[in-house]
Formats: sequence, structure tokens, C-alpha cells
Amino acid sequence: MSDFDTRSTTERSIINFSKFNLEGRVRLGRYSYKHVHGELETHAHDGMMEICYCDKGMQVYEVNGKEYQLKGGDVFITFPNEPHGTARHPEEKGTLYWLIVQIPEKERFFHYDKEESAVFIKELMGIKERHFKGAEGMKKILDQLFALHDEPVQQPIHKLQTLNLISSFLLMVIEYSQKKVIREQSDRIEEIKNYIHNNIYQNLPIEILAKELCMSDSHFKSWFKKELGMPPVDYILRTKVDEGKKLLRLPGGESVTTIAFKLNFSSSQYFATVFKKYTGLSPAEFRQNGIRT
Repeated sequence: MSDFDTRSTTERSIINFSKFNLEGRVRLGRYSYKHVHGELETHAHDGMMEICYCDKGMQVYEVNGKEYQLKGGDVFITFPNEPHGTARHPEEKGTLYWLIVQIPEKERFFHYDKEESAVFIKELMGIKERHFKGAEGMKKILDQLFALHDEPVQQPIHKLQTLNLISSFLLMVIEYSQKKVIREQSDRIEEIKNYIHNNIYQNLPIEILAKELCMSDSHFKSWFKKELGMPPVDYILRTKVDEGKKLLRLPGGESVTTIAFKLNFSSSQYFATVFKKYTGLSPAEFRQNGIRT
């Protein structure tokens, strides 16, 4: 199945660069979800490579029966005609970009000559790691592409800038795919993760967590996001929701209100709001359907 997404909404922006006569050769998308959406059905892009950059949150993708979990700062690649999707997982709360580019068989690659095109394509198609740690500069480039496309008056220079930015992004992807940087979690992040899990039924304000590691609140928040790819509040809520799932699965378990207060939510309504934001279901629906995710 070949699918080329064209739907733009208040939470999703997709551009095809038709303003620069690049339609069919490149497409850029970005979503910023405040709650989960349905799963992304398995699909493929005919003759086109897709590169995803996860800015915030988490996302699971599946290729060839193998699942990959992206965190903030990660890159994920699928090659031309390669079926991929999120399997049974929803599209998660967070911000994610995707760039889809045509990989020509004979013609030139963008504005490069024949020899340069052959080198560029060989490097892209030769990427061995489909999931790896990216760079903060990737987001900046992608945002610049959106900004250029949204300029009210298009100038000839804008196409040159667009082609340069796309090339810079792809070259950065090639570079970072070769670094083989493994996201290794430090002893300190493991320490604070264990603290959160062991105290998940308690209130967990940032100042308490920062104090555990002798950090200022601001330093702790930036350090935590760099280590885990998401803000500490997001991680805490995700962990509370995961614990809530376990409690809701118990046969003859406690009421939703009891579970909400046990997990230190201010009300069952707030617990239900957070739970649905991360799962797409209310606690009652989750329990009734017997969800095992």
C-alpha cells in the first residue's frame, strides 16, 4: 500500500513545496499532539525515503515486524517502498516531524549534477542504522523550512534557501547515522527514575526531584529532558498512567476514584483527563475493554 499524507489540521501541518516546483519530490510534515491519536496504518512510499525526527514525547514505529521506540531527539528512517506504521500503538502525545524525499533512479537529485547526485543517493541508501540519536540543529532546519514556505511573498532566493536547507538536513542525517551514538542513561537518571517509580503514589514536585540530585529546578528540568527526551512532568504523568493501567486491570479492582486519589491526582476527573490524553481512552473504557497495551 502506498500512502502520501496530505491532511493538514490545527495539530498537523504538511507542505509539498509546490511553490518551489518541488511537488512530488519532497514533502514535509509536523504534528504537535496534546493527546494521543489513532494508530498509523501500515503504508509505504513509492520510491521515497521517509525521515522522522521526534522533538517531544515518544513514538513507536514498526518495520518488518520489529518495533522501534523513539524519544525526543531521535531520528527514524524508512527506505523507499518499505511498509511501516505504528502497529497497534497510537500516535503519541508530542511533537514529531517527517521529511519524505524522492530517491531518483536515473535523474539528478535536486540541484546536484549527475556525479554529486550519485554520491548523495549512495550515502542516503547506505545508512545502516534506521534509529539513532539526532541533533538539536535538525529541528531548527525543519522549522526554517516551514517558515520559508509560509513567507507571504515568495522570492526566487527562497527556492535556493529551501534546497540548501533540505540538503543540510539530509547531510546531517547521514552524519549522525554514522556516529552510532547509543542513548546511554547515566547512573543519575536511573537514580531519579527509580525514585519516581518507588514514589509514584506520592506527589512529586520538581523541587523535590531536583533536590534529590542537588540541582536547581531549571537545571534539573533541562538535564532531565536531554537525558530522556521529555520533560520530567511528562515522564511522571506517563508513569502514573502506566501504574493506573495495572490497577485497572486487576480483577475486582478498586474504583476509578480510589485509584485516582491513590496516585495522588487531585480528582478523578483530572485523572481521567490525563489518562485519556496518554491512552485515548477513559479509565472506565480501558477497564471495560480489557486493554492490554
